[in-house]
Amino acid sequence: MAQTGNFKSPKRLDSLEGGAGSSSGAVAAGKAREDSMSGLDFERRSFLGKVVGGIGAVVAASTLYPVVKYIIPPAAKEMKEVDELVVGKASEVPADTGKIFQFNKDKVIVINNGGKLTACSAVCTHLGCLVQWKEDENLIYCACHGARYQQTGEIISGPQPLPLTPFSVKVDGDDLVVSKA
Repeated sequence: MAQTGNFKSPKRLDSLEGGAGSSSGAVAAGKAREDSMSGLDFERRSFLGKVVGGIGAVVAASTLYPVVKYIIPPAAKEMKEVDELVVGKASEVPADTGKIFQFNKDKVIVINNGGKLTACSAVCTHLGCLVQWKEDENLIYCACHGARYQQTGEIISGPQPLPLTPFSVKVDGDDLVVSKA
């Protein structure tokens, strides 16, 4: 292409035509620009990799923490065993009813059958289900497999291998005091 007058072709055109500032200069400038951009790209990728890794670590920790807490049981609190304990008020067990109370590590059912108080373990000896007082039949009943016990814990019928453990109960003022029999 011929030049006429004062017209100068752009450098890009010159480089394509092999004119002033030919391709070796353009390639060097492009290479320098590419090197500086690859450094920025590396810094961005490094930063984004760290951000994604950090988010992944937080998600993993928030997922694993409850799983670990579920698998590893909490440390058992030491509870001093006592032979006698106030478990509640006598008014909590009106006539012809029964109520379950906590006694040391045991559950105890206190029964008021016409003013006569008795207490025995509230845990069925068959599978460990909680029992209940059936007022209409005057007996302790386990709903899991139909085990039946007398008010004092002796076996009437059912699949249970042993009677319920008996406890002593008395009223002191308005307090129900349960003790080991």
